[in-house]
Amino acid sequence: MNRFFSFILLLTLLISAVTAAVTATGDGNDTAALLLFQSQTDIHGTLLHNWTLPVNSTTACTAQWLGVKCINNRVSAVILPSFNLRGPITALSSLPLLRLLDLRNNRLNGTLTPITQCTNLKLIYLSGNDFSGEIPPEISSLRRLLRLDVSNNNLEGSIPTQIANLTRLLTLRLQNNELSGTIPKSLNSLQNLKELNFSNNELYGSVPNGLYNHFGENSFDGNEGLCGIGNLPQCSYTGEIVPSNPSSLPTTSTATIEEPHEKSRKGLSRGGVVAIVMVNVVALLVVVSFMVAYYCGKYSRTQSFSMSGSECGKRRSSYSSEKRVYANNNGGGGGDSDGTTATDRSKLVFFDRRKPFELEELLRASAEMLGKGCLGTVYKAVLDDGITVAVKRLKDANPCPRKEFEQYMDVIGKLKHPNMVKLRAYYYAKEEKLLVYDYLPNGSLHSLLHGKH
Repeated sequence: MNRFFSFILLLTLLISAVTAAVTATGDGNDTAALLLFQSQTDIHGTLLHNWTLPVNSTTACTAQWLGVKCINNRVSAVILPSFNLRGPITALSSLPLLRLLDLRNNRLNGTLTPITQCTNLKLIYLSGNDFSGEIPPEISSLRRLLRLDVSNNNLEGSIPTQIANLTRLLTLRLQNNELSGTIPKSLNSLQNLKELNFSNNELYGSVPNGLYNHFGENSFDGNEGLCGIGNLPQCSYTGEIVPSNPSSLPTTSTATIEEPHEKSRKGLSRGGVVAIVMVNVVALLVVVSFMVAYYCGKYSRTQSFSMSGSECGKRRSSYSSEKRVYANNNGGGGGDSDGTTATDRSKLVFFDRRKPFELEELLRASAEMLGKGCLGTVYKAVLDDGITVAVKRLKDANPCPRKEFEQYMDVIGKLKHPNMVKLRAYYYAKEEKLLVYDYLPNGSLHSLLHGKH
């Protein structure tokens, strides 16, 4: 009998030791995955002061890293919203027990494919980044998923029908992307769905009646090709209306046209392709800059930016006095000689379908001059809700006709590259031209190279 109890005790100790070894090994892999993620995305060193391993800690869990939550010494949550992270999330695919991923409002890019490997995910918040490509059909493997928010990105392609397999889904936010195609009718089967938003995409075809009745018209706004019941345009006998943007329609000719390009790229290395793309982007920017400077900067008078005091005398001010410039020149509210109406002058033109703020908010924002260039002055503007943007006021831009100015802005607004700051919006009036960019907090290349000299 004693031998039997001794055997049981020995077996229990052996199982405990093996379990502890497996857990330690797994946690070590989690830490390695997080370190790889940090090295690929934290280009500004925001996490460096915290994501370290002290002498008495060997893992991210025991070291209690910022934004990392653990259960049984395994990483279960990564919560890093608005940390100015930039890069792919490939490394996070090695976190098998991850349940919560919150990386909102960064500049992360690449595809969403890596998250499909984290099959225990319940909550995904990736809005406000630069993710591109299609929503992977493999996302249906996340059977425990409750909330999916990938809004405000650059996602393309159709909405995969496999999303209907996520039967526990409560929230589905896909708004403000570039999704095309029709809305799958199979989504009607998501009985637990409480929130759905497909607005501001390039979807077309009939909206399933069940979805429209449940979530209302606002969930489908900004898709000019959609039709159906309620206030939507009436569908034709085919169940679709012709989209206003023909590029959103799938065509068979696209694949045929692209085949020669695919073949020609086989002879180039990846480094060669990257070099060619970078040279073309830089050349295009130089050409556009000179065109804007030539057409918009010639024979014009300089006007102050309505900052409190002079630009050089005071670094902090407000855009509020900008409104008085337009009001004083507006007279009876008629149009200007360049065709700009009072309505046109009161609006910002956004490129990414989002409209996070109005012109009035921008004019009220506190402003700090960041620097001057050959084309104008750049200001840091902090809006009432805390959003920070960079505003460039083009100098000597008064004679530029509206049509030509908008053509140049369309060219610049369509440029997308991880190493380029994206143009979010512009404002045109006879007296003033403003460009609104994302604000990057770490200064300019000039300041990094030359310091304060």
